[in-house]
Amino acid sequence: MATISFSCACFRAIFLGALILSLTHPSAGVPLEELERAITVLRIRGRALFANAIITSDLLFDLLSVESLTLFAPTDSMLFDLDMTHSFSFYVSTLRLHSVPLRLPFSDLRSLPNASSLPTILPSHHLLLTKPSSSNDSIFIDGVHLLLPGLFYGQHLAVHGLADLLSLKALPSPELFVALPPVVDSPAESPWIVGSRFSPAPEPYFAFLGRTPAESPRVEEVSPSPWREDMIVGDEGGPLDMTSNHF
Repeated sequence: MATISFSCACFRAIFLGALILSLTHPSAGVPLEELERAITVLRIRGRALFANAIITSDLLFDLLSVESLTLFAPTDSMLFDLDMTHSFSFYVSTLRLHSVPLRLPFSDLRSLPNASSLPTILPSHHLLLTKPSSSNDSIFIDGVHLLLPGLFYGQHLAVHGLADLLSLKALPSPELFVALPPVVDSPAESPWIVGSRFSPAPEPYFAFLGRTPAESPRVEEVSPSPWREDMIVGDEGGPLDMTSNHF
């Protein structure tokens, strides 16, 4: 309960700061209240991690600085995988790739010709809109199906849900890559528990408030075990014996 209250307080603090900034520096950008309503809808419609990523990164101020906007929201599972395997800079760059500085409701997307190029707020990156000739209702953004059109419509903002994540193929800097854990030959050398019944899963959205989306633990941050084999004891108080314990 205390965690939820703290997360809610962080949420309010972030939006209060953005509101003060928008009042002291008035602009013709997307209104904060409209973006807040869109974020609420994203959480309700199963795009909670994208909503949390907006308010816990610089993306929030990027979105408030444009006059109109379309957001293509990826799935929670794909966004979670991205956070676990890439750096924070790569993560935020990918979020910007999902943001188009134009208000494009589904009717406007349908009216665009096939192979149209859409600008994004990520510099020098565009999205390719394609439509199969067999159906005028199916739209693909960079090869990803637009699964949930019209999640939210506001005066300055449109939000659609994607079936997957838009891949960032080219990076502004090679420093944005993060090395993945090395491939190991035996289970004993693996940093993961082989055959475990547990696997990483996205946390509730309130757990992400007040911290950056890239703060999930990484493999390299896990310290090696301080226990030696002769220090591990079984149920009877002696060294753990793999045979007597029926492993």
